[in-house]
Amino acid sequence: MDYIKQFVKQLIEKHETNDPYRLARAIGIDIDEFPFRRIKGLILEIAENVTIVLNSNLPEWLKRIVLAHELGHRQLSPQGMGYFFMAEHTFMESRVEYEANKFAVELLTWGEEPEFNESMEHFAARVGLPVEMMRYKVIK
Repeated sequence: MDYIKQFVKQLIEKHETNDPYRLARAIGIDIDEFPFRRIKGLILEIAENVTIVLNSNLPEWLKRIVLAHELGHRQLSPQGMGYFFMAEHTFMESRVEYEANKFAVELLTWGEEPEFNESMEHFAARVGLPVEMMRYKVIK
């Protein structure tokens, strides 16, 4: 089993949820919103208080994905590691962005697998994710 899927499994079992909002609260992360122009979400850590700030202009379904992505950064990256990466300005996906996307997809699809003969497009729609994100899903 890949390490991100295993990490997500342990986190869900410990906190008994795969809902990113409930999970953030369970691990002591505050959630706030701000009307950013281009940023979808970010993590602020000030004096050991951690807040994930989501772009208030995003639709609710996308806020959920961004929150899961930012939780992935927080859980998988070394504490105190600073980075700022604007994906739309490069053709390559960094390792930390790949891992955060994979974490988000595994978290949000936990317990769900494509049904027999179900297309990835239908599966993505059923679990509420853009079909482009299905490339991060580990299928049994």
